[in-house]
Amino acid sequence: MARRRETNQADETLHQIEESFDRVAHWVSTQRVPLALAALLVLAVAGGSDLYRDRRSAGDDEAAEALAEVRSQYLSAMGAEPGALVFAEPANPEVARSARERFVAKFEAVGQEHAGSSAAALALLEAGNLHETLGAPHLALDDWKAALESAGAGTDLEALLLQRMARAQEDAGDWKAAAESHERAGRDPEFPGRWHALADAARCRLEAGEPDAALALFTELENADVVDRVPASTVARLRELKASHQRDATS
Repeated sequence: MARRRETNQADETLHQIEESFDRVAHWVSTQRVPLALAALLVLAVAGGSDLYRDRRSAGDDEAAEALAEVRSQYLSAMGAEPGALVFAEPANPEVARSARERFVAKFEAVGQEHAGSSAAALALLEAGNLHETLGAPHLALDDWKAALESAGAGTDLEALLLQRMARAQEDAGDWKAAAESHERAGRDPEFPGRWHALADAARCRLEAGEPDAALALFTELENADVVDRVPASTVARLRELKASHQRDATS
């Protein structure tokens, strides 16, 4: 009986994290915030639970300090107020480009020097974001792939990085690769955003010309009774596809 109570408590904790993730994910999707900051916000949802605390490594604090220092310097170079977490894009585009070019290497250095830590993964996430903004999406993907190694298999951070890669793959029109990245993120049973990830995977499968795979994922969402927690636009498209298949089957 004690084991059953522990399992129920864990399930309840995860459910609370999932509900919080839904709220944070909605806010992130409607606000213009740096993606690394978005990742930190989403990870913070799980910060008070053992599900997240157990994953910290001994070197994370030192790595986090290194990341915080570089991040602070970068914000200052971009004209942010002291203590600010975000900045307004500098009026002079050359100032912004120069800062990004200088700090992409600094973020990469944190990622390399503290490899294996969550902070290293976040540093490489930020470096990839800068590469993308500078017009080098291939270098961005290289950084995000390296970040996956530091994030660790089966972690929330790995799942977030996979979704970041998937968005870049969507922008490039590589819908199949995007679907694979989203689905891989959604297969982490402890990732609070797994249903969002699977919904995105279904949408990308549809864009890739794989309606059967899209319907299979949608059926999975329906069976889990979480359709009301994923983007309505995606649900509408998938329901239309399902209805079309049903009509074809009865005609």
